[in-house]
Amino acid sequence: MRIKVLLYIAFVLICQNVSLFAQKTASDTLQNIVVSASRKAQTMLQSPYSTQVWTDSSIRQKSARTSPELLMNMPGIFLQKTNQGGGSLFVRGLTGNQTLLMLDGIRFNNSTFRYGPNQYLNTIDPFILERVESVMGSGAVQYGSDALTGVVHLYSQKPQFSTKPLLQVGLQKRWASSDMENSYQGKIMYGQKNWSLLVSGSSKKFGDLIRGNQLGAQIPSGYQEGSSMFKFRHQATKSFEWEIGYQHMVQNNVPVYHKIVLENFAINEMEKQKYERVYWKGTAITKHAWAQKITGIVAYQSSLEKRRAQKNASPMLRVESDQVDTRSLSIDVESQWTKHWSSNSGFEMYHDGVGSSRLDINQSSQKTIPMRGLYPDQSKYEQSSVFTLHHIRLNQFQVELGLRWHQVKATLPDTTLGLSIVQNQALVYTAGISRLIGTNSSVYLSSSSGFRSPNLDDLGSLGIVDFRYEKPAYQLKPEYSLNLELGYKFENYRFRQQVSVFRTSLSNLITRVKTTTVIQGYPVYEKRNVEESYLAGGEWSGMYKINTRSALQGQLSYVFGQNLTQNEPMRRIPPLHGSIQYLIQTGRFTSQIEHVFAFSQERLSAGDKSDNRMNPLGTAGWGVVNLQTTYARKHWQLSLQLQNLGDVDYRMHGSGINGVGRSIWGQFLISM
Repeated sequence: MRIKVLLYIAFVLICQNVSLFAQKTASDTLQNIVVSASRKAQTMLQSPYSTQVWTDSSIRQKSARTSPELLMNMPGIFLQKTNQGGGSLFVRGLTGNQTLLMLDGIRFNNSTFRYGPNQYLNTIDPFILERVESVMGSGAVQYGSDALTGVVHLYSQKPQFSTKPLLQVGLQKRWASSDMENSYQGKIMYGQKNWSLLVSGSSKKFGDLIRGNQLGAQIPSGYQEGSSMFKFRHQATKSFEWEIGYQHMVQNNVPVYHKIVLENFAINEMEKQKYERVYWKGTAITKHAWAQKITGIVAYQSSLEKRRAQKNASPMLRVESDQVDTRSLSIDVESQWTKHWSSNSGFEMYHDGVGSSRLDINQSSQKTIPMRGLYPDQSKYEQSSVFTLHHIRLNQFQVELGLRWHQVKATLPDTTLGLSIVQNQALVYTAGISRLIGTNSSVYLSSSSGFRSPNLDDLGSLGIVDFRYEKPAYQLKPEYSLNLELGYKFENYRFRQQVSVFRTSLSNLITRVKTTTVIQGYPVYEKRNVEESYLAGGEWSGMYKINTRSALQGQLSYVFGQNLTQNEPMRRIPPLHGSIQYLIQTGRFTSQIEHVFAFSQERLSAGDKSDNRMNPLGTAGWGVVNLQTTYARKHWQLSLQLQNLGDVDYRMHGSGINGVGRSIWGQFLISM
């Protein structure tokens, strides 16, 4: 194990030394633009944060089955999968409702996002994405609650304007060996000088996932899904543009694999999981310095989660349904006060209405008993905030300073506990400074505070969740984080890299405290603000262009989490992990060989050891090799992926299902 660690450290050091001999060029080779880091476009070299940008070409190259799997190799991000239909991102050691996800400038997190791993990111179809940005250690001032350790911002495809009428049609087919995937997608885009239209849709069927070492299918783990998207853009005048969009995704009969295998369930599934969104976005350009650009977004989102569960040899079928309808309004005003000083200021409002129900159906007597749902039915959750973020450019320095004030009001009309109203506020800041060193490198130092207001899952959940029984907790206050970070960035025509080290203090953490009570065979937990913890670690990512046809790239991430209150490791902390890719282009062929790895994780909390998804002795390290090649013509391309060539049987730390074994995945694309 130590030899492997030394080899990967040596790889990092070799790449860093190579950069010393690389020819220097002007800083205009830095073409990666970061928007989410500061709500204002700037190069990665200028940004005083650890950032990553994956463009449309990178997303197509990865050819991922789901959005969680698409992001699993981003520096600082680890993926946990409770089931094949899930996938929760760990951003510097935190996940679930402690990590903020954004979609096209709109909060994707809602008031019932669960603590710990969840499946919601999988309701975004990777086929529709054209750009992904991550910002580590910051994000609360920029985008609000839940960004304790960072934010991941996803951008869906946009229809493009054209000086001449332009019609594009695309058809895509994906498949996998052993019937693990059979997917179709169609897309039509039409554009003119001042308006454009995009329509797309997909249908997917996923079979049971085959694990490695010839151990066969993990039954049941397959499911079906369908999605659609519509967007219309209009350049009304030279100074005003607007767009309207609609997105829909539905997944049916998604099994919770570990529940069926480990907890004696005959049925345990997401019978239906649906996400819908409609929004209007307008952007106006003015001649006023205080409002050079004004962007407004009005949106409606709806999330439905319908669950079914039944134990073996039991006549009782439990059917639960939770629906969250979110209405939101946001205004962002971009100002240019002087040549070197600009700002983004505005406000945001989000209002969630929650419908929650449960029916216990005795299939022997056909008697149906209405019960209290997971959350109080007709609950409301209102968020509002104002923010200001300032960007100052002084010679070789880039300074970012910002504040956000946020307030929350939760109304919970519980049928057993009565009406409860919970209110809280938070004030957070961000401060960062970046200094250019020559034209190709920069060093930065940043400090950012973050927060997470307790949501309805914290406040009002009642019933069986994972391996526990939860009770409401209306006394909770916000969680807080304080991140300190130092980083270095370099890029020229041949080599680029980012290195960062950080320490994040976490206070007022909401934790589940186990009581002596047992209900329906499950231990009862209560939530309280009683813990303090810290996270420390670092990330490295780099790419070296060997020549015009080949390149070597890699990333390495490590985080150490310690619960100071309990004097034990934090829960679900990912192990040291990373990836190395070698890319080569020969004629019409583009090929990639990839090694994805994770070391063992033996630092477990008491909660980890009691989680039936984990081995109480720890998770074994693993490494898989994947090979991909793409043959491209003018109007079509064919891609083949050979995954897990060594047929390794492995499980990502904290997951409830093993990774895919040796298999073939294919993709055929036609575009005209």
